[in-house]
Formats: sequence, structure tokens, C-alpha cells
Amino acid sequence: MESNAINHEGKVVKVTDNKVYAEIMVSEACGQCQARSMCFSKGKAITVETEREGSENFTTGDEVNVYFTPKMANTSVIIAYVLPLVIFLALMFSISGFTGNEDLGAGIALLSLPIYYTILYFNRDKLKKKFIFKVEKKADFI
Repeated sequence: MESNAINHEGKVVKVTDNKVYAEIMVSEACGQCQARSMCFSKGKAITVETEREGSENFTTGDEVNVYFTPKMANTSVIIAYVLPLVIFLALMFSISGFTGNEDLGAGIALLSLPIYYTILYFNRDKLKKKFIFKVEKKADFI
């Protein structure tokens, strides 16, 4: 595992020939989050799909560490939040400025968001190849 990797403890829920599916709890960072009282993912378990690497054998129920790099985390935040915000603001201000109609600018900017997220949805297979989680068995210490 990389020294600067973002790590979550999890449990293997499914194993196939080339993939391992692990369930991790999202609530690990909730104690320091400002929005924890309004969060929908608090205490929620999510299942992540990881590529099986090497000769390590996984079985359902194994305790594992699921990790990814901070670069991948930052890129995912940019794609999911920052880029749509920039598109929204650019459309809203440019259309409002060109037409003088703020309602039209806001309406078109709002319509751009479902279009953006639909494009992301249809490109999810390409994104899965870019954002790869790694999994390794937890070390058993006596």
C-alpha cells in the first residue's frame, strides 16, 4: 500500500474471477465533518468494486483494507462538484450578460446540470477505469 493512500477498513462481500467487492463504512470521518447532522451517508455502508491483483486469495467475509490515492480523491471531487459548479456559474453569468435576462440565464444554467450528470453517467465505464480502488488483506497480528 502507498504511504499517502486513503485507507478504509472493509469486509469482502463477493469474489469473482478478476474482481473483489468489499463493503466499507462511510462514517469514519463523520466526527470531524461540519455537515454530519445533515448528511445522508452517515453510517452507510457502500460496496466498492476492486480489481484482483497478484496471487492473493480472497474469500467472502475476509477483513481487508481498501485504499486509493489522494490524487484520485481530488480528481473525483473536481469531476463531481467543482466542474459542474464552474459550468453552472459560467452559463448563468454569460447568458445573463449577453441577453440581459437573468431568468433565462439561471434556467439554462440549471438545465446544464442534469445534462452534465447524464454525460457522466454514460461515461461511467471510462471513469471506473480511471478510478481504481486497491484491496489488500488486513495483516493478522498476534
